[in-house]
Parts: sequence; structure tokens; C-alpha cells
Amino acid sequence: MADYKLGFKGPYIAAVDFGGKQPTLTIESVQLESIPDDKGGNRDRWVVRFIGQDRAWLPNMTNAILMAAMWGRDTNGWVGKRVSLASEMVQFGREKVEGIRVKGSPDLEKPLDVEVKLARKRPQIVKLNPTGKRAAPGPAPVISDDEAAEIRAKDKAEEAKA
Repeated sequence: MADYKLGFKGPYIAAVDFGGKQPTLTIESVQLESIPDDKGGNRDRWVVRFIGQDRAWLPNMTNAILMAAMWGRDTNGWVGKRVSLASEMVQFGREKVEGIRVKGSPDLEKPLDVEVKLARKRPQIVKLNPTGKRAAPGPAPVISDDEAAEIRAKDKAEEAKA
């Protein structure tokens, strides 16, 4: 089934884009930008761009708090990090709507409980989990036979001096 909202894509990633999947995306940049608001003015918002994605994401306060809990308050430190997102029903004013939520990151070593405190709302605990596969360590360096022989010769020369 194709959700009708897929025909009305805007400039930013929306929950409907996930199609029930939980994508893990790598953060390319995080910038504070002036974005038009519903009242005809502008409002400063964090804009997160992902590697390989043509549309950016406007995280809400809850998601910003969750990412700060994983990687610190300095948004420059978020660049290069991987974040797993999911679509879930969230409270928006008096309505329940489909929204994007941070679920965790492959970069997490263990689950993390985060207390989210928003104005005029009860604090809630959100569990962030290690997701997907952790980055594998890089391959061992490969050296040629000549380089290995040179290293052995240097080692023997140093042993002879000692």
C-alpha cells in the first residue's frame, strides 16, 4: 500500500518516507538555519543533512536531546556519527501524529536511558539502543616482502648494538 502522503514530499525528511523501516543514516552536517514557520515568520532550527540523502531533517527538541545524550551538546561532534531513526506515533499538541524518533546508533556500545524533560510535559525516559553493526576495525596494514625484510634487518642491527 502506498501512503498518499508520499505524493506530497517537501524539502525535509518525513516519517512517511521510512515505509515501516528503521534507516540508519550518517550525519554529514548540522547547521542552524532560519526556516519559515507556520505564522509567516522565520525561526532558527537545526538542519541535519545525511550522506547520500537529497533531503535534510529538522529534528524536534526530543530528538535533539537524544542525539546530545549520545554524542554531546556540541553539534559539530555529531558529524560522521550514525543515527537510527524510526517512524512512530507521537503527541503533537492535542493530536497523535506520525513522527520521527531517534532509536539509537550503531556507534553506541550499550543501551542508554535518557531523561527527556520538555516544557509543560512530564519527564519521560527514552531508551536508546545500539543498532545495526558497529564499525569494524580497519584491516591490518599490508607490507611487501621487501619492507618486511628491511624491518627484520633493522631489528637485527639494533639487537647487535645492544
